[in-house]
Amino acid sequence: MIMFILDILAKIVFFTSFIAMLVIFYKKAGLLANLPKTTPVFETRKKTLANLWEKTKNLPFLKDFSLEMVLQKILSRFRVFALKTENKTSRWLEALRARAKKNNSQEKKDDNYWETLEEDKKNNNK
Repeated sequence: MIMFILDILAKIVFFTSFIAMLVIFYKKAGLLANLPKTTPVFETRKKTLANLWEKTKNLPFLKDFSLEMVLQKILSRFRVFALKTENKTSRWLEALRARAKKNNSQEKKDDNYWETLEEDKKNNNK
């Protein structure tokens, strides 16, 4: 009964919050539509970053810099890392399987229950 009441209260709070959000959005939609697409602060920052990029591109040690080559090197290193990880995981699995196989074969060697039972039966029959 308590869970039912809590469930109803949760739904009431949810729908009330949703309606409140819609009312706030409806009141502020006109204000948001009248705002400019970008503000002058962002435009000056964008221009500053563009100028900075142009200046750094002209530095002598960055003339041959290629973003694609950096990405290619990063991806190659990541691939090598992934392959090494996969190889290590494969070796661990192989070792675990060998250990499990060794343990199973050892348990089978130690399992002489039926043989001892037959021997005891033969000895009791004599």
